[in-house]
Amino acid sequence: MSDVLTICYIGLFLASILSLTRLIVGPTTLDRVLAFDAVALCAAGMIILFSIQVSSIYYIELLLIFSLLGFTTVLGYLDYLSHLKNENNPDQEEDYDFE
Repeated sequence: MSDVLTICYIGLFLASILSLTRLIVGPTTLDRVLAFDAVALCAAGMIILFSIQVSSIYYIELLLIFSLLGFTTVLGYLDYLSHLKNENNPDQEEDYDFE
């Protein structure tokens, strides 16, 4: 079991490094936002693995809080970007197509 956890830790660590690279180098803002979300998911995966390793359910609460913070941060940043877009084009009306 320990070997499997080590392989999973290494995989998540490599995915985090690649996502951090995309976060720093990313050519567009959307790439950076998605990379931040990927880093948050990798960190959540590492919390799950650590919870399994120490056989404790108390880290699941930390996982829920961390996942919620990562998700709301991404939503907040995208909302901020949409408001910036609307400020640059004040003549453009907001068009929500929910059909």
